[in-house]
Amino acid sequence: MRLAYLYSRYPVLSQTFCDTEMLELERRGYELVIASMYPPKTPVRHEYLARFRAPVHYAPEKPALEKLVKQAKRGGRWPGALIAQHEQTYGPDYKAALRARNALFFVDLFERKGIRHFHVHFANRAAHTGLFVKEISGIPFSMTAHGQDFMTDLGNPELLQELCAAADFVAAETDYSRDLLRARCPGSAERIFRVYNGIDLNKLDSLPPAGRAPGPIRLLSVGRLVEFKGFDVLIDACAELRRTGIVFTCEIIGEGALRGELEKRIASHALSSAVHLSGEQPQSYVLDAVTTCDIFVLAAIIDSRGASDVFPTVIAEAMTGSKPVVSTTVAGIPELVQQDETGLLVPPGAPHLLAAALEQLIENNILREEFGRAGRARIASQFRIEQTIEPLLQLLPFGNNTAADR
Repeated sequence: MRLAYLYSRYPVLSQTFCDTEMLELERRGYELVIASMYPPKTPVRHEYLARFRAPVHYAPEKPALEKLVKQAKRGGRWPGALIAQHEQTYGPDYKAALRARNALFFVDLFERKGIRHFHVHFANRAAHTGLFVKEISGIPFSMTAHGQDFMTDLGNPELLQELCAAADFVAAETDYSRDLLRARCPGSAERIFRVYNGIDLNKLDSLPPAGRAPGPIRLLSVGRLVEFKGFDVLIDACAELRRTGIVFTCEIIGEGALRGELEKRIASHALSSAVHLSGEQPQSYVLDAVTTCDIFVLAAIIDSRGASDVFPTVIAEAMTGSKPVVSTTVAGIPELVQQDETGLLVPPGAPHLLAAALEQLIENNILREEFGRAGRARIASQFRIEQTIEPLLQLLPFGNNTAADR
């Protein structure tokens, strides 16, 4: 069975859930064609990407695309009417002609590879390009919408509705995002399903067990240094912990535009000896940090544009590693972290409450161990990739459309 995936940019360090999904499909015998509009921005790679059998096909530079445009116009395949409609409806910022040019490359690739269906992760420019691929070739597509993509990044509710209407089905990664997407696209509600991201338990099982080394309690947080990750709130909470006399270290793994601002915040609280920004790292580093930390914390918030984390994979990875979690009640996080069973959840944007939750776990080793065991059991029973991929398989045209969770 052949299936194509279309991305705006691939691979991306923070999007390990895409890799896990595709690797599981390959394990089950699918022949994948992975296509991306743009190459990655960073040279850092997750080591497990070497396991893929499928290479990544990137759209060429403008001269090669223009050659495809001329061929398409001669052959009557240039989607001029749809381009004009989108330019009039959505304006120049949505670059309809560019999306169509890129689509011609993917049409050629998919047709040569015998692709009969393709899947798009994220309701963004890749999905917009996918719309043109379908228009030109007739090849149907499906889409996984995640959160920030359709909440803020796409930036146009009418285009979102058009994308959902054009897709054979739309997957959303939580009940929260499914319901939100259905509300925004009521005409497509019956084709929007919840499909949780899955976790490969073997990632952490293959690592040697890490005993508790002597020293301060180790807090860990992971994510892009962007507003909705709430790292400023975490730093302020760390300052409150310091004021109470608690000795700890806090490592934040990730890179982003807010690095300079966060460094200044750390310095203003005189926390440079306790809070460390480690930058972007491959997953081997991240998983090693998970195995050696005491508490995983993510102070997720809803940012000034209305975007948020929806179902942070790093929390699931921490739970897989038997680590207690402190996070917030934002979006789909409560669907993953069970309050007072696998971790502690506090309202977003409240550093004093975050500090209190952290202090509760710092001072109670037994509770940390109980939460860690319960978190691991929850992932193993509810969020293993072998389980979570089943609804997707049933929705794809190769399945029987019976098992998707509405």
